[in-house]
Amino acid sequence: MTELRTVLLKPVGPFREIPHADTLFGAIASAISLLHGKKAVDELVEAFEKGARISSAFPYIRDTYYLPKPLTAELMDFSDPVKAKKVKKARYLDLRSFERALRGEPFEVPEEEAYATVDTPKVSLDRVTQDSDLYFWEEVRFRDDAGLYFLYKGPEDVFKEFIEPAVRFLSDNGIGGKSTWGSGLFEPSFGHMRINAPQSPYAVTLSNALPSKRPVLWNLLRKGGWSFGRRKPKMRFISEGSVVKGDPGRFEKLDLGLPFPVYVYGLTFQVPTLIPEGLE
Repeated sequence: MTELRTVLLKPVGPFREIPHADTLFGAIASAISLLHGKKAVDELVEAFEKGARISSAFPYIRDTYYLPKPLTAELMDFSDPVKAKKVKKARYLDLRSFERALRGEPFEVPEEEAYATVDTPKVSLDRVTQDSDLYFWEEVRFRDDAGLYFLYKGPEDVFKEFIEPAVRFLSDNGIGGKSTWGSGLFEPSFGHMRINAPQSPYAVTLSNALPSKRPVLWNLLRKGGWSFGRRKPKMRFISEGSVVKGDPGRFEKLDLGLPFPVYVYGLTFQVPTLIPEGLE
């Protein structure tokens, strides 16, 4: 049984996207830099290099928490082709179904959706001519009883010193950009979760990660972004739900022409899983 810290982000408006772990870590590091200075960011990175971890963000509905579908679930033997198709299409499983999938046991695919991705019309004005131009902005909107959360594991003092104050700061300043438009703002709360996982040398990662060795099962995620007004290069992550063996992942240290390096978070957040025969 693995006990983890939960960080709930109850949206007060739309989000630009569901934040991956590298986005969350970048936002936390930026908040810590503003709150405590550059030295504190180095201490934060050191704590994570020593074993602290955060997951990507996942949805919840009321008291039901969702986790990324392990890729091993797609290799299970389904006698019902309709069920097999639903499993293939599913992005998340509720906690209990996730635990069953880790063991290769039958599980249910959730029917409820916590959010919808919508195109929102926006108008831009030419600064010279004042001509208007209509365009569409993609954003994620949540049900009233739904929101996002991410997981933390590691020393409690790291959580209290870095994670919690950074999240409280970000609640008023937003995650993912466009906070002046009301995006990425939330009400924070904190709790605990237990995941009943099997004993295994293999693990599902709950974060997108930069692997240091070949994964066992994986989907690729190409992702770039911005940091302090500088564009980061697109990098090849493995996505949440990928399966690894003994791979902690890594940080990528970028020189973006700033007075300090930018750290891209790519550590794995591992939950043990059984794998089908033949993948060893």
